Amino acid sequence: MGRKRTEIGKQILSCIALLTCFLVSSCAFSERQPVNTANPVPTEDWARVHAARGQKLLAQRNYDGALEEWQTALSISDGKPPADESLLYIGQIYCDPENPKKDFIKSVASFQRLAKEYPQSPWADTARIWIEHLKEQERLRKGIAESLQENERLKKQWNETLQENEKLKRISNESLQENARLKKIVEDSKTVDVEIDEKKRSQAK
Repeated sequence: MGRKRTEIGKQILSCIALLTCFLVSSCAFSERQPVNTANPVPTEDWARVHAARGQKLLAQRNYDGALEEWQTALSISDGKPPADESLLYIGQIYCDPENPKKDFIKSVASFQRLAKEYPQSPWADTARIWIEHLKEQERLRKGIAESLQENERLKKQWNETLQENEKLKRISNESLQENARLKKIVEDSKTVDVEIDEKKRSQAK
């Protein structure tokens, strides 16, 4: 009777061990395969997973990777949080001065979409501030560009003025030289006339 109980106990322990292995394998599989059609994870949770990845990549200055994660979070959030936060970070990524692919237009568009589609979002005021800041930066940039163009125009005009002055100076010098030549001719003519008059008076005597 005792032997029979021992065998039954061994069988129970074997079943428990097999059940434990099955549970461990199921957990490992669920980690590798996050989407479970039988019991799907809420879309909002997956959106936040991508958002967290985006934050981590952005901290590492991996702009392309961060942008991809935030865009994924935005696309699967279906207009719910963290869609508003995703738009905020997408806008910040596009306007980050260290981002080699920064894009002023896309940045402003992302912030404007956040302010328009999610006016009650805690990020809406931040988006509006960013919009004004970027527009002011763009106005300053255009102002600087126009100033540089005006400087180039004035510089060109100044160079043309200097060239014209040099030209006038050269013409003036040539005129002075010509006047001196003509004056010498006149003086020589007067000398010749005097000599002729003297000869005529000598011959008359």
